[in-house]
Amino acid sequence: MASIVLNRPPLNIITIEMIDELNAAFDEADELQVQIVVFSGKGDRAFSSGVDVRDHAPEKAESMLGKFHRVIRRIRQSDCIAVAGIHGYTLGGGAELALACDLVIAADDASIGFPEIDVGCYPPAAAAILARSIGRHKASEMILLGRPITAGQAERMALVNKVVARGQLSETVDQYVGLLLVKSAPVLALTKRALRASWDAPFEQALQATENLYLDGVATIEDMREGIQAFLEKRLPAWKNR
Repeated sequence: MASIVLNRPPLNIITIEMIDELNAAFDEADELQVQIVVFSGKGDRAFSSGVDVRDHAPEKAESMLGKFHRVIRRIRQSDCIAVAGIHGYTLGGGAELALACDLVIAADDASIGFPEIDVGCYPPAAAAILARSIGRHKASEMILLGRPITAGQAERMALVNKVVARGQLSETVDQYVGLLLVKSAPVLALTKRALRASWDAPFEQALQATENLYLDGVATIEDMREGIQAFLEKRLPAWKNR
């Protein structure tokens, strides 16, 4: 497991330098072939209040978006499972970063939103992702009005997996990580690929892709046979991760 902490309190504003560091951290995680990456924010006030407004300026926007969207793409395209533990202000690029993850655990003080419209721009990654998660009209409301929602609202909209008291956030994230770590690593990776196929393609294409991944991937590894055998024998599986 790898832990990536946004460490620029109090608001953990994301600069281009920090985006470079995020990409470098992902390089290291890839080299180590980690199974899980956990994102969190330093301090009490925010996971992240977003990308530095100064880096949205026209002369910087192309570089900033290219680098930031590389992080978003890597989270979605990587075989490792990305978990975000969010609290406080989770806005703009900070919210995009969190919601790109596979699992999102929110403290009850989290405030999630996309205020870009109020500074004359919009959140490209959220515009691409959000409607798939919560539907066109709610996505339009969040992005066009720019008003944040509470953690409870986000949970009801299925934007986050679970809301817990602020003091229980780290413990709850650890619990989710623990549940993932007892799974077969290659099966988790292939399952994420199957889920990704369903996110990014029309139904028939997605179904064919998930079928192919199952037959050509999961069904060919030892851990699938072990999982089935363990279930039939009413015992815990002994994963070999191959």
